[in-house]
Amino acid sequence: MIVEGQVILPDPVGEQNPGHIPIQPPGRSSATRITFNRIDFVDGPVGFHNGPQKRSGLKLALWTWLSAGIDTLVLVSMSCFFMIVFSFLMQTSAKKVITSFIHQPALSHLFIGFFLVSFWLYLITMRLFMGASIGEWTCNLRLGQPSQRNQVGYVLRVMARTSLVLFTGIVVLPLFSLLFKCDLVGDMAGIKIYSLK
Repeated sequence: MIVEGQVILPDPVGEQNPGHIPIQPPGRSSATRITFNRIDFVDGPVGFHNGPQKRSGLKLALWTWLSAGIDTLVLVSMSCFFMIVFSFLMQTSAKKVITSFIHQPALSHLFIGFFLVSFWLYLITMRLFMGASIGEWTCNLRLGQPSQRNQVGYVLRVMARTSLVLFTGIVVLPLFSLLFKCDLVGDMAGIKIYSLK
């Protein structure tokens, strides 16, 4: 409530002190203080920011799919960028480059193979040096516990996990993980994806 230009709230300690404490400092309007109190809930124990429950099971599998989708979009955009640069270097239109990939199966197979190798290198490099890929970083996921990242075998486990996903067709093992609500690839490679939220 507002009394004589001041904001009066109950004692934040609890009901032990039934009195009210004026919290408006001199020189600050009451509207400013009320607005500040409305956005002050972000620092409280909000489940989205720092709740005790970590994502697991089906929710974690869905977030893993989302992070993989973001990483795929990153690589597709990089591929389009390099295709445009290639068309400028060859002094031809980007449409001719794309149609040549479509009409010549050998070139399209070469492009798909190059894309998969780039995806493999991107995931391993980002996970080793940055701790997570761009998609995992966006979705607050990390590959392995911090204690695992300091071990020598972490590099081999990351390579094994990434290779398993790519060699089984990218969709197969993540789909089974989604159906069984667990990280099957992590069980097979010995390194799991963990949620920071």
